[in-house]
Amino acid sequence: MAGARFVSRLTALNPDIRITVLDGELRPAYNRTLLTGVLAGHHRPEDIALPLPPGVDLRAGVRVVAVHRATRTVVDSTGAEHTYDTLVLATGSRPHHPWPHTRPASGGHHLHTLADCRHLTAACADARTSVVIGGGLLGVETALALAARTLPVTLVHRGPHLLHRRLDPKAGALLRRVLEDAGVTVRTGTPASGSADGPGGPGVLLGNGDVVSADLVVVTGGTRPRVGLARAAGLPVRAGVVVDDTLASVGDPDVYALGDCAEHRGVVHDTAVPAWQQAEVLAARLSGHDRHARFTGARTLTRLITKEVDLAVFGEATTGIGAGARDGARTDVLSVSDDRRRVYKKIVTRRDRVVGGILLGDLSTVDTVRRAYEATEPLPPGRLHLVSTLGGDG
Repeated sequence: MAGARFVSRLTALNPDIRITVLDGELRPAYNRTLLTGVLAGHHRPEDIALPLPPGVDLRAGVRVVAVHRATRTVVDSTGAEHTYDTLVLATGSRPHHPWPHTRPASGGHHLHTLADCRHLTAACADARTSVVIGGGLLGVETALALAARTLPVTLVHRGPHLLHRRLDPKAGALLRRVLEDAGVTVRTGTPASGSADGPGGPGVLLGNGDVVSADLVVVTGGTRPRVGLARAAGLPVRAGVVVDDTLASVGDPDVYALGDCAEHRGVVHDTAVPAWQQAEVLAARLSGHDRHARFTGARTLTRLITKEVDLAVFGEATTGIGAGARDGARTDVLSVSDDRRRVYKKIVTRRDRVVGGILLGDLSTVDTVRRAYEATEPLPPGRLHLVSTLGGDG
């Protein structure tokens, strides 16, 4: 996604630049955030395509196997060499498996590519029961997608509640009820420790000794940046390829990285909006449109939008009232909830500025909240407009 956005913006700003895209997937770029919609049957694969502009030399199904910085060449999986003036790495990420020394149970799958989605959709036709491992955003969306296909599904999450790194316990409990209403069985507070075969057939062994029967297992245990190519080329790598505010590698000014594989100021941004912002910055610089463009970080909302639930979460969402910051500033919390409607809204402020929040079940104020989160000016005394469209002060 990051690479496709970058190429589209670069050609729009300077159509004379010659661009070669080496893409390891046979299918050209697409919006990965909509894969669960394809799995649920809400989208067709062609609906999520991100077409590249005409004139771009696209080599689909061709991987880069080596980068030779001294000669400014890359070698692809066919053995061909390509010279470059500027190299942009948009290698993305790879799924992380929670059982590093074992394989998933029979029928184990990831949901990271359209090929994964196609295999998983085919497997659903013969499955009787399923388990999704990991209660993050992808895990929640995947469980709901499988439930939409009327496949019995259990969601297993090692954290104390769903999305425990992003949501507070109240929101996590409410989200659990939404999933249970949709037919998903939720198991939290225990990890999936391996595959199991019992009298009832294949399944997943939990850390507490329980076995959950499943002939289809989907692992959504997060991702890791794909940095093997950069590391082999001698570029500085920590969690991701280390880049500066120009998105250039700190070890080579002719090599750039963006998206899931890039580490900027110690942070790897693994969502779409920061990747698109990086693509805009890099396209502006390399096209000559704005050679002073910089990426200084991202303050974005992460959204989960399914038929069953709307969710937006951002910043310090798990912080409680009265918590102190490093500078001693007090944290205040504005919250409203409606358990019957499965609605919960929480806005965290410090020094009269929004620093985080949760909107669950009702996104009517999401644009107002986003503007407040991105603003540099302090909030007005009246703040009900952040959680309600009914007569709040603006």
